[in-house]
Amino acid sequence: VKRVNDLGVKFGIWIEPEMISEDSDLYREHPDWALMIPGRNPVRSRNQLVLDFSRKEVVDGIFGQISAVLDNANIEYVKWDMNRSLMDVFSVMTKDQGRVMYDYVLGLYDFLDRMVNRYPDLLIEGCSGGGGRFDPAMLAYSPQIWASDNTDAIQRIAIQFGTSLCYPASTMGAHVSMNGRTNITTRGNVAMWGTFGYELDPNKLTEKDREIVHKQVAEYHKYYDLTHFGDLYRIVCPWDNSYYAAWELVSEDKTQAMFTLVNMRYYHCHTRFIRMKGLDPDKYYKLEETGEVYSGALLMNAGLNLSRYPAGTGESYVLHFTAEK
Repeated sequence: VKRVNDLGVKFGIWIEPEMISEDSDLYREHPDWALMIPGRNPVRSRNQLVLDFSRKEVVDGIFGQISAVLDNANIEYVKWDMNRSLMDVFSVMTKDQGRVMYDYVLGLYDFLDRMVNRYPDLLIEGCSGGGGRFDPAMLAYSPQIWASDNTDAIQRIAIQFGTSLCYPASTMGAHVSMNGRTNITTRGNVAMWGTFGYELDPNKLTEKDREIVHKQVAEYHKYYDLTHFGDLYRIVCPWDNSYYAAWELVSEDKTQAMFTLVNMRYYHCHTRFIRMKGLDPDKYYKLEETGEVYSGALLMNAGLNLSRYPAGTGESYVLHFTAEK
């Protein structure tokens, strides 16, 4: 951890504390800590069993192991993963087996509550086979949740459109990966609608891609408040149009707007007008990329002519608007 910190990088760790391997000291010492129906062979999904978090002594024991790690190193990020379904739901210490699932979740909340109170500066990102635990209760402990292991930018559009129906962008884990179906610009434009990050080996990036990454990171910081706290408008949904999707973020005071369009398939059209939303019709907005000025009324009623922008498969662009003073 010190070696990483000395490089100017924060250190994080990926944990899966609800799982147990049978080939482990913990299981050999406490085989009854795993959920298992007596007299039946357990379901070993991912070669694992599930620890019985409905029991306080199990929660206490695992919390002791995890805190022993966190207490002894400068770990500033934890990804909490849970990658298999609960099966063989039977607790040897519980008379009412109908309560096991319920008590299991209460045990999970108890564990996480201890985590956030003991380590108030620790960022916890929730994850469960992708977005399996994306719910308000988990957000009380982990302010961001990984939306899906599918990081393909085109498929991510539908995932993020669906997630955003219930949850704000600031909670939606979204990364730029090495998936090669789209260029790194498009992958960054899609990930910007979320927590934004990279999961790749920077040593394998081309010099041109490194320049793009530097620009994306700068834009992420520049437009942080807009992407995390702006009002979201779904302009063209991927389910309504098989060629392209578009969304827009507008600041609360309507002085800034970010419009993103991604071509899911090649779209040949001589003219393409998109009506924006959420702007102030009485304000004038400068398009930062060109310096052109439009009234909010025009952008929302007549629309913006996008015919000059890329239309190839996987291509995308972001347009930034700022209200004139």
